[in-house]
Amino acid sequence: MSQSIPQRNLVIFLTFLRLGCIAFGGPAAHLVLFFQYFVKQEKWITEHEYAHLLALTQVLPGPTSSQLGMAIGFQLNRYQGACLAWLGFTLPSALLMCAAATLSIKLSNQLSTQFFHVIQLIVLAVVAWAFWQMTRSFCKTKLQYLIMLLAAFFIYFFQFSLNQVLVILCAAIIGLVLSSNQLRSQKPNITETVPPKHDSFSQNAHENTRTSWLWLLAFISPFFVLPFFDIQHSNILSFSLESFYRTASLVFGGGHIILPFLHQDFVSTGLISNENFDLGYALAQLMPGPLFSFATYLGTLLTMTDVLLLNAVLATVAIFLPSFLLLFGLLPFWNKLMKYPMLFGTLKIINAAVVGLLLCLLFQMSQKYIIQWTDFIFVAVVIALLRSKLPIWFSLISSFIGYYAFLTFLPF
Repeated sequence: MSQSIPQRNLVIFLTFLRLGCIAFGGPAAHLVLFFQYFVKQEKWITEHEYAHLLALTQVLPGPTSSQLGMAIGFQLNRYQGACLAWLGFTLPSALLMCAAATLSIKLSNQLSTQFFHVIQLIVLAVVAWAFWQMTRSFCKTKLQYLIMLLAAFFIYFFQFSLNQVLVILCAAIIGLVLSSNQLRSQKPNITETVPPKHDSFSQNAHENTRTSWLWLLAFISPFFVLPFFDIQHSNILSFSLESFYRTASLVFGGGHIILPFLHQDFVSTGLISNENFDLGYALAQLMPGPLFSFATYLGTLLTMTDVLLLNAVLATVAIFLPSFLLLFGLLPFWNKLMKYPMLFGTLKIINAAVVGLLLCLLFQMSQKYIIQWTDFIFVAVVIALLRSKLPIWFSLISSFIGYYAFLTFLPF
């Protein structure tokens, strides 16, 4: 990219905006889209740089595809490029989710209970399919299955405000202890993708080492600052911002994991109805771009301020902010961090634990949403459609129309 800085910024924004409008199919599809466009088609970054950045985003908590877009933007024009890349990629889905939430506020009272029931069953099917995919990816040993089951058991039977955080911390400790003994002499295969020293990644990383500690300090600060403003847990603004920020800081393994965290914070506390929550999550599956735009929908529903659009912006920024701070803070150290097998071994245990959180939520949802035998069949059909090669939007919309018509005209 040989343009001037303003031209370069405009190109970065418009490029990611276009990709954000067509990025259907979830993170896996986004990663392929980025590789084909930035590496193969435009050749803006090398294949080594792409693999290196992808490895970092897979280790960090948060939305992998959005973080990769930020990292690519950083490669192209540093901090401005990262922010513009995120804005362009996120804007389409965020605007759509904000509009959906605004409509849901006006129409929720006019929608029938059957409408929300079918939506809840679709969400159950999506969560079940996500759980199956994540189990296959993150639970490959008996120990990982055991960690998953123990995490689900603990969350189900010990329900308090920080139970999910405690599970993640315990999993991290277990992973560190086990990795220090079993993986110390091993190196992850991903080190083979380290770019050569002449790559711009290494140069940019070296230049930013001095400021990286400030970014990491900024990442830690909200955990202490936000609760200070909400000692009595009565300030919806600080509580909501802390929830979004904490959730994004602890989510490993994919966007679906935000569901149990946000459900516990906003539905269990009565700030958002279960029906509106499920409706938003179902709509998020139909949108292009990152699944984290679900926070935009929730922010629009929350009464953090008197302005709906401002609430949506605050929620969106809060849930993506940890990604920026961690990315800017760890990029300079990534070459060194990749040499420590304990990092990857710990992540394997954490991923197994977060799958357990999803398993617990899946069980709880099944208890509430499965009312009759046809509901079970419908969920199985939706899962089968999700496994097929049909577009996700077609599978979800067609299944909703079919079962809603069935319940309306042939009620049991």
